[in-house]
Amino acid sequence: MKVEMLLNNNNNDEKVELLNNDEIKIILNINSENANNVIDIADRVANELKDIPSSKFREFYDYVININEEDEDWYKKLVFLKPKLAYNYGKETNRRKKEALEKLWVTFSKIIDEIDGNKSKFKNFKTFFEALVAYHKIYSKN
Repeated sequence: MKVEMLLNNNNNDEKVELLNNDEIKIILNINSENANNVIDIADRVANELKDIPSSKFREFYDYVININEEDEDWYKKLVFLKPKLAYNYGKETNRRKKEALEKLWVTFSKIIDEIDGNKSKFKNFKTFFEALVAYHKIYSKN
């Protein structure tokens, strides 16, 4: 199922997308002037994803952090995070965890599309993800 189909067929009244386009641009272009904004965004998003088990969240982070942007096929590896997220969303039976995984899948798919092979943006995404993992540990229920 493509993310676009999920968004169009979503029967929830809840907002699935956690970040707007401006926030994604800020995350992918971290600098001294907007670093505090990035931290605030990570804090808010981590709270929204608190129902994802810490071990699962860390699994996604480890996958991303182990992608070396100097490898020729780094972007291909990053893009393959999308089906990994989709699979975890699809197999989850707990409603709250499934909703949180859906939010992560949709949000990260948009970010990955925006990275579009740009190494600098990918490095900034890794930085954001590190902050997200740190805040998630605070909010996570397990």
